[in-house]
Amino acid sequence: DAASGALSEVLACGTAAVVTAVGQVKRASGDPIIIGNGGTGSMTERLKARLTGIQRGVEADAHGWVHAL
Repeated sequence: DAASGALSEVLACGTAAVVTAVGQVKRASGDPIIIGNGGTGSMTERLKARLTGIQRGVEADAHGWVHAL
């Protein structure tokens, strides 16, 4: 699907609530698989901006994720 363009974005989300784009997947043999344009796609950017906005208190926390310490 990456070669045909049907797969346009892949992202990873870690335990520290970080969202990052996956631009390529390396293979043991052959060329790497390039995802989309090889960089961050628009959906990943929007998700990351929303999540970091919630973490920083500039976006509404509709799910009660943030707790003051």
